[in-house]
Amino acid sequence: MGLGSTALSALLLASATPVIAQTADAVRRYDVAAGPLDRALTAFAQQSGQQILYPAALVAGRRSPGLSGSHSAESALAALLRDTGLSHRRTRPNVFVLYDPSARADADAAEATELEEVVVTGSLIRGAGDGPSPVVTVTRDQMDREGRATVAQLLASLPQNFGGTANEGALNNGADRSGTNSTFANGVNLRGLGSDATLVLINGRRLAGTGAKGDFADVSSIPTAAIARVDVLLDGASALYGADAVGGVVNIILRDDYDGAETRIRLGDTWDGASGEYQFGQTIGRRWTGGGAMITYEYYDREALAGSKRRLASDADLRWRGGTDRRQYYSNPGNIVVFDAASGSYVPTYAIPPGQTGVGLRPGDFLAGQTNLENHRAGVNVLPRQTRESVYAAARQDLGDRFEISGDARYGRRNYETVSFPISTLLTVTSANPFFVSPTGARSHTVAYSFQKEIPAPRISGEVESLGATVGGVADLFADWKLDAYVAYSSEESRNATDGALQSTYLREALGAVADNPATPFSAVRDGYLNPFGDGLISNRTVLDFISSGYTRTYSRTTVSSANLQVGGTILDLPGGPLRLAAGLAFREETFERQFTGFTSGSAPAVGASTETSRQVSAAFAEVRLPLFGTDNARPGLERLELSLAARFEDYGDVGQTTSPKVGVLWKPTNELLFRANYGRSFRAPALRELNDAPSASPSILPRGSQQILSMILYGGNPDLQPEEADTWTGGFEVRPEAVPGLQFGVNLFRTDFDNRIGQPALESILTALGDPSLAPFVRTLDPTNNADDRAAIQAILDLPTTGLRDLFPATSYGAIVDARYVNTARVQVQGADLTADYGFDLGPNTFNVAVNMTWLERFDAQPTPTSPTVSQVNRPNFPVGLRGRTSGSWSRGSWTVAPSLNYVGSYQDLVGNRIGSWTTADVLVRYAPEDGFLAGTKLSLTVQNLFDRDPPFYDAPQGVAYDAANTNVLGRFVSLQLTRSW
Repeated sequence: MGLGSTALSALLLASATPVIAQTADAVRRYDVAAGPLDRALTAFAQQSGQQILYPAALVAGRRSPGLSGSHSAESALAALLRDTGLSHRRTRPNVFVLYDPSARADADAAEATELEEVVVTGSLIRGAGDGPSPVVTVTRDQMDREGRATVAQLLASLPQNFGGTANEGALNNGADRSGTNSTFANGVNLRGLGSDATLVLINGRRLAGTGAKGDFADVSSIPTAAIARVDVLLDGASALYGADAVGGVVNIILRDDYDGAETRIRLGDTWDGASGEYQFGQTIGRRWTGGGAMITYEYYDREALAGSKRRLASDADLRWRGGTDRRQYYSNPGNIVVFDAASGSYVPTYAIPPGQTGVGLRPGDFLAGQTNLENHRAGVNVLPRQTRESVYAAARQDLGDRFEISGDARYGRRNYETVSFPISTLLTVTSANPFFVSPTGARSHTVAYSFQKEIPAPRISGEVESLGATVGGVADLFADWKLDAYVAYSSEESRNATDGALQSTYLREALGAVADNPATPFSAVRDGYLNPFGDGLISNRTVLDFISSGYTRTYSRTTVSSANLQVGGTILDLPGGPLRLAAGLAFREETFERQFTGFTSGSAPAVGASTETSRQVSAAFAEVRLPLFGTDNARPGLERLELSLAARFEDYGDVGQTTSPKVGVLWKPTNELLFRANYGRSFRAPALRELNDAPSASPSILPRGSQQILSMILYGGNPDLQPEEADTWTGGFEVRPEAVPGLQFGVNLFRTDFDNRIGQPALESILTALGDPSLAPFVRTLDPTNNADDRAAIQAILDLPTTGLRDLFPATSYGAIVDARYVNTARVQVQGADLTADYGFDLGPNTFNVAVNMTWLERFDAQPTPTSPTVSQVNRPNFPVGLRGRTSGSWSRGSWTVAPSLNYVGSYQDLVGNRIGSWTTADVLVRYAPEDGFLAGTKLSLTVQNLFDRDPPFYDAPQGVAYDAANTNVLGRFVSLQLTRSW
């Protein structure tokens, strides 16, 4: 009640403030540079205080001659539209709409002007124009020019986005440190701050979370054909959108207005035919007086990229690239190993001889001091098979002159399938096994063994269904004040299955280590024993099918229900321009449900405790744009000076209350130079699973130097987690020199300081956890053979029913316990700069454009615990690289467009100082789009990505891959052909 009354008082106060109406006919001074029409319209809206409605596709590719001097708003807009082929019409005071009078000769003006409203990401204030926050916008036309089939591919190409988490290409290739992308989804991770620190919106509305934690948004299910543009806000925006918008905001704007039909067909494949894809999209829409509706359907199918097609991803013996032999001694034939208490690891002592069946083997046949090695990467997929169907529908209708209602709904279903790593384990073989032979006369041995030659690798498959719906309305109150309200719902439901996994209890029975279990259909005496002493496929299929009958099933569901009420408009006209306010109330409920069932040990499936959690979040927010100097009171050095103030109060039902403030300044000393600066503070509440996830544990073999240590890894939530705290700063400038019309370039400096960052430090660096001093607080080294306390500690974990494969290894086999549960880490600090440039110009009938987008990460420091040293993580494998960039160009003449581009990833070093080279790839597009004749409305595009088929630079990865999958990929040259036809 206190929250509601406080916010309501603020709204009433704002409504009671005297309002001086802005008239559309007021004469003002305008200074709008020539260039792309969308940019000119944005500048006009800011300088005039008017609202302009148009669909992004209407102005794409059109250029404005610019404007300078004193004009009324209507005459200024007419001048900006000169020679563009577009017209305008005033529909309400302070509101203009644009339309193409030649688009439909039979349509009246009212039909043609029911258009999409421009949404500005980074501000809650309608018609605010550009603001102090840096925003990168990618239009649908740009997406087509780059040959991107999905939103995920588009966002992955942005230099500011880090691909090490929430990326299907990183999951099976050793790069995803989070381990939470359980459904092979694709999210966004701006600045490398974590996919949970980037807020993804669709039309300004939240998506339900995905993955094992439900803490990031999957952009895979969004139909490409429905996209109008994508705005990427490179600044903390918790004060505007919520506390989880720490690293930035990605707002995917979908089309909600279309008249006619559009068909899209796209075919693509790697140059060697290793992974092809097919895409079909159909859009149908209709406008009518005061409204319109449209629907889009899209189907997408991509084949898996098998590791066997890419040696960089499938050959763990990296000596062919000058690296290390990363093959494992878990092999076939196997190796007899012993536990070395001093090092806490297993050490091979005898190699089982190759080229024999394990029958009639003699003690002297074993190879003392030799080691068999197995390529554990053989057969692993680089990318899974993905298929997707998605539907999006939108409608809007005016109810009289002052009220508009709108609604949209989307549904997506995505299926994936791939293969996991081959089964490998430690076998305890005793004299009860009829094939047992000892080179030393012992009664039992431990054998490091791989079933790669005998049992197919476990199969992973799953289905993800996503749903979203919004209903809202906008009401004109008085003058330019509006009331905007909506309710929205989003959900994501996923089912994941792993089949053909190892069943450890059945394995022991097949080895003869335990007596036959009458409850199972298997009998070792009748069906045969597992023979672990031969080479190749020597055990019978009944035995192998029995021990590989394990499986896991995971079901998860997340939902977000929200309601939002906002009012906004001009409070009064100041000498520098209109003082505008937006304020409102918001409420949302989040739920997370997860259920795990597994049959990897024991005599019956283990059904995990269902996790069902929810939270309610109430919020009150406000933003004020205060123009101190503007067009009407400009003076030398102060052409424009504007202050932006925003704050958001949020009440989390489970972790308390937070207030996120933000202040921004926009200063234009001359017509050619613009400065921006921002400061914000954020408090991100822990995700529901981070708080409530049930404890569990499972064994894993981890490296420590040249040794391999059997370790028990602990997982689970932490109900004592505190909210993350973050301070974000951005500042920069933009230059548009009058001497070079059409040119603009800018620099944006950024810095984010995280305190109490929520994470799993040991899991995020699991392959170095046992040897990294900074992770020592999360590692307990064991000597269970000689230390009773160590033996009791590991046995207590093995006795828990939630411990996976708990009967596979005895307690005395473990050398470490690694705590990978969620904790508040001490600090993360990220600092760097973005450089953007754009230059468009005409030479006779030729139109040229050049654009640059680069990001430089100067600092990415992390301190895992308050007592740990600060460690720099920039320019390290599987972490963000210091320099990334993309340069693109285009030439258009008549119906033809050619658009080349270059992508760059800077060089860096691995953990032992070896250089990982830079990576430069080239893309090119050729498009034919006739403007008249029989083929008018047709676009045919040929795109080649990685034109010169450049392999990624070599990285001697401990996982046995020869590249850094967080920053590069092994897709190779990819060719696609897309046909788009408007009917």
